[in-house]
Amino acid sequence: MHSQQFIDEMKTRLLEAKAKLQEDLKGLAPHTEIGDGQDENAEEIEVDEVNQDLIARIKTDLEKIDAALVKIENGTYGVDDEGKEISKERLRVLPWADKAI
Repeated sequence: MHSQQFIDEMKTRLLEAKAKLQEDLKGLAPHTEIGDGQDENAEEIEVDEVNQDLIARIKTDLEKIDAALVKIENGTYGVDDEGKEISKERLRVLPWADKAI
């Protein structure tokens, strides 16, 4: 089991990452209006696809962060669904990691 100090450090990092991702999400629109021309429409579609992919990825990360925060509250942070401990090294790189490697 990880120390309380490590868990507190990870909680701080999770909350910081959550705030940053929520801010990033505010700046992304699922649809961008660039113009009326055919070239501009093609560019709009491209930008929209990139934005939609980013929005989906951010929402997935936010869900994982929320799940990690719940695990902290429940005292199960740092353990995957199979009961294996997730290494400190892995959690330092990705605080919302949900699988041991």
